[in-house]
Amino acid sequence: MQNRRQIAGFSIVDLKDHNIWALFVDPDFEKKGIGKKLHDIMLDWYFTQTKEIVWLGTSPNTRAELFYRKSNWKEIGMHGKNEIKFEMTFENWINNKTI
Repeated sequence: MQNRRQIAGFSIVDLKDHNIWALFVDPDFEKKGIGKKLHDIMLDWYFTQTKEIVWLGTSPNTRAELFYRKSNWKEIGMHGKNEIKFEMTFENWINNKTI
C-alpha cells in the first residue's frame, strides 16, 4: 500500500482587498468537515493579520451560499455578475466562535 498525500482543499484570502478569493474542497472529501475546518483556520488567520471586514461573493442557490449562511456570514447585496456578496466582521467572527 502506498502512502500518498493528496490535497483535500484550499483557500485564498486577499489581505489587500480584504476578500476571500477561494475556498474549495475536492468532491472526494466533501461532507467530512474539511471545508468548515479550512474556513475556520482561514478566518482565524485573517483576523490575526487585520480586524478589517472581509467579504466574498458566491453564486445564489448553491451549496456555497448555504455554507456561508450557516457559517454566519451576512448578506450585504450583490456583487459582480449576479453573485451574492457576504461579509464577516471581526466581532461577528469572535462572537460566533463561542456559540
